Amino acid sequence: MLNFLYSLMLESGVPIQRWQKDLVKFKNIHKGKTCVLVGNGPSVNYHDLLQLNQLNLITFVFNRFHKVYDEIEFEPTYTLSIDPSFIDDFFEELLESSKGTLFIGHHQYLPVMQGFKWIRVKDTEVFEFGENPLKSISPGGSVVVAAIQLAYYMGCKDIYLYGIDHSFHIANNAENSNGKVQGEGNHFIKNYRSNKAWFPPDTAKIEQSFITCLNKINSENGKLINISRESKLPRVPRMDFNDFIETYTDN
Repeated sequence: MLNFLYSLMLESGVPIQRWQKDLVKFKNIHKGKTCVLVGNGPSVNYHDLLQLNQLNLITFVFNRFHKVYDEIEFEPTYTLSIDPSFIDDFFEELLESSKGTLFIGHHQYLPVMQGFKWIRVKDTEVFEFGENPLKSISPGGSVVVAAIQLAYYMGCKDIYLYGIDHSFHIANNAENSNGKVQGEGNHFIKNYRSNKAWFPPDTAKIEQSFITCLNKINSENGKLINISRESKLPRVPRMDFNDFIETYTDN
């Protein structure tokens, strides 16, 4: 693994950074495994989470998912956050309360660079699937899109999406001077944003990013399947959540 990293950096003439040494350890760490990316959409329910927790699969959760830990037992493999505004608002909380290995993606180094694995995020007008996070990852408008790329790098073959409702409510459709909006109700977690303003999602970009991910995963004989209870995400193949649970319980 380290030889791979050294050769990559030597070819590019870029000094090897500590964060890259951290990330190279995750290359193909879950080769051939199945993972579930657990979103925070309103359709998520605790019973489903408890069932997922019992399957012993690789799981990603996002942002303030840790707010549910007082309510139920859930042990994710990884937690990921990449929204700069969200990280600014809740950085210390993420460090203190997240479970599993915490990944934080940002376009610049943070004041504190301990307690998590850092990923360089580089946004592009048109999403490009990033096979190598040692360089950077494109968010594609969604933290879940970033997680798909990270899971791919880790060697996960079949990737399932749960709680990806892809439906957003904006209170009064009102923007402030920075382009941010107000509104709750977009997540199953109460008071998810603690009344802090947020940037509305670019749904068209997100949808195209998921399609790009789907094509990439399928081209390598993997699966990208949406098992959310409710979802408006187009074109990603659907599977009934109960059928998914039955399939992997039998295994």
